[in-house]
Amino acid sequence: MTENKTASAESRVWRPCTRAFFVYYVAMAIAFFGPLINPAVGVPVWLGWLVGLLIAVGVAYHLFGQEYRATPRGLMKVWRWPPQEELLPWENVGAVTIRRGLTQTLLQVGNVVVSRRQGGEEMFWYGLTHPKEVKAALEEMRP
Repeated sequence: MTENKTASAESRVWRPCTRAFFVYYVAMAIAFFGPLINPAVGVPVWLGWLVGLLIAVGVAYHLFGQEYRATPRGLMKVWRWPPQEELLPWENVGAVTIRRGLTQTLLQVGNVVVSRRQGGEEMFWYGLTHPKEVKAALEEMRP
């Protein structure tokens, strides 16, 4: 689990894991090398490189541009570009569930979904290593 140990004892920080983006890495490889290996596909090489580069930028944005925090005030999802935060106070936190597909299960990563008590949009934490441990830590911190 990628966790920041320098944070205060009262709060915990998690970041997406690089393994969570495995499917995107495969898509990048196909975009970069597909037109080179099989020119009969009809996709120009420059377009394959452009698509691969766009996928790489998207992965970098999600991998390095987000973090998830559990603080005494509540749960937060923080974006670095553009700087913004989404806070869900503890009194509004409903069920905490784990969602993971076959690939995520094999790679030991998953998503943590926090629902709101009154309904509404869920808070979605993507690509965490060992999501069961993250869920247990959230349940332990819940007042």
